[in-house]
Amino acid sequence: MSYSILVASVIPLAFLFLIKWLNFFETHRARLVLLALVWGAISVELSYQVSHPMRLVLGPVFVATHTAPIVEEVFKSLVLLYLVRRADTTFFVDGAVYGFASGIGFAIAENMLYLSRVDVDTGVVVSTIRAFISSIGHGTCTAFVGMALAGFPMGRLNRHPLVAWVVGLTVASALHLTYNNTAFHHFVFGQTGLLVLAAINFSAFVILCAAILWGLRRERRRLRRSLGMSAGVSSGEAVLVERIDDLDELLIPIEERFGEIKREQVANALRLGAQLTMKQNLLKRTRDPELRAVIKPQIAELKRELKRARHDVGMYVMSLARSIMPKTTWSLWARLGQTLAELETPAAPRASLWELLRSKLVGHNVAGESIHFRIRTALDLRERAAELTTEGDG
Repeated sequence: MSYSILVASVIPLAFLFLIKWLNFFETHRARLVLLALVWGAISVELSYQVSHPMRLVLGPVFVATHTAPIVEEVFKSLVLLYLVRRADTTFFVDGAVYGFASGIGFAIAENMLYLSRVDVDTGVVVSTIRAFISSIGHGTCTAFVGMALAGFPMGRLNRHPLVAWVVGLTVASALHLTYNNTAFHHFVFGQTGLLVLAAINFSAFVILCAAILWGLRRERRRLRRSLGMSAGVSSGEAVLVERIDDLDELLIPIEERFGEIKREQVANALRLGAQLTMKQNLLKRTRDPELRAVIKPQIAELKRELKRARHDVGMYVMSLARSIMPKTTWSLWARLGQTLAELETPAAPRASLWELLRSKLVGHNVAGESIHFRIRTALDLRERAAELTTEGDG
């Protein structure tokens, strides 16, 4: 049974990590993801308290195929209303992350409930099916509600949180009802039924991921227009922020010269600059006086965090980071492609992304030395001159 419990909990959390990982701006907060996860688990009990009396009157099949999905989606999404009213969502991808976390919390708690009712052998099958099919469905449904609440473009429909909530609930409930009706009325048993159910939830999951990637690209276009205007981000930092999904590759020279800790400090400062600009854009778009009153202190705190982060990095390292990055065009699939490239074992050696970038940075000097080499040489000469001056004074 321990194996079943492990599968029923770890696999759903792995999908949550994937959704969280897609948001390379990292505008979500870990403690709020945990809050949504815990609330999702609690909402299992709340949903049961509402649906159980209805089962006694209407019958279990009717409730499962007509009312239970709606009840579950309502309770799972209540935490999202709370987060939106506290201005804890910068753009709709945050809503997707928090919504998916709430759905996964619900799924894990429900998986444990199912496992408590079966024997060991049956538990392995149940945990596997629910981990890969039902859990994804719960997470995806609530993620759609989170996207609607957090500002997914719907024209005038999402100007009021309650209207956006109803729209999101409608989409989530329709998907959930389709899944339950398919399971109970057409494909209760057999491999074909499982494949159909998996196709429903995985198709919705792919749509969710595509919407997140589209949202990230849309937000990057806004950043290009806003960086450096109001956030105090330099042009060099703006170039880096535009390639924030590739920071691991682009900050290789910083890591080689100053170490991994300093590279992480630079990356953190750049992310904070992006988050600050996005919050300022959110403030411009928000008309609700209460939300504006909540967002302004958040912007002030981000400015303080950014100032501390830049101080930790140091002027010298930050200046070097700003000077070495070229302007490049971002691809929608850059983040996924980068990770897949790292997992591949190529049959023949090929140039890395950094080598390609370095070749484009070669100046017009006779020796053909890259700008990185010339900057490093100049810095080494300065350090040597300072040492000679010190020795002469001694």
